[in-house]
Amino acid sequence: MRELGDTGAEPFWEGLVTADGVFAVDLQQRVVFWGPTVEGLTGRQTDQVLGKPCYEVVAGRDTRNHRFCRRNCPVIVNARRGRPTPDYDIVCPTVYGTEKWLNISIVILKRPGRANLVVHLCRDVTERRRLEEFARQAAALLRELGQDSAPTRELQGPAGPPPRLSSRETEILRLLACGLTTREMAEALSISPTTVRNNVNRILGKLGVNTRLQAVVYASQLRLI
Repeated sequence: MRELGDTGAEPFWEGLVTADGVFAVDLQQRVVFWGPTVEGLTGRQTDQVLGKPCYEVVAGRDTRNHRFCRRNCPVIVNARRGRPTPDYDIVCPTVYGTEKWLNISIVILKRPGRANLVVHLCRDVTERRRLEEFARQAAALLRELGQDSAPTRELQGPAGPPPRLSSRETEILRLLACGLTTREMAEALSISPTTVRNNVNRILGKLGVNTRLQAVVYASQLRLI
């Protein structure tokens, strides 16, 4: 594999050992190196991206869903001025029809007699971001409950003793608490998504709640998980 425009000198990635995905752009924001780990994360192959503008290839958005990857983005402006850029999270589309959250660290590679490169070290933090969002929603709901002098009927559950859940329902409830989607729970338990949805509906009915988040909060209050 050769760097775009390489003249035969030792490529910058020779001897590089990292578990992170790596890609590099020049100061004109052209992709000059696209590592195999990044290929796996995005589904985009090296020969499809070399020489293209990085903002078109990565197309990352920030936590507010604003376009972060763009012409003259903060990373490239800092690099041109020789300034560091703190690590950041962006959400990027993949060729698989999904999106991944990537945490990216920036290294400015200075090469005597050659143009500097902006090296991006990236790692998949999709699971972390999903759990953080789930925890944020749960915390907001608990704050709402704490401020409400008359708790809503949805979270009081049915009258009488705590509901009895099957072992499968308990498994699914614990996965719900981890923020997993229906498809991910199905894969984790080797069952169909339809079976997962049926179990979730039974859980909601037994707990007397309307949403998955309410189920997790109420089940936690009852020490069912």
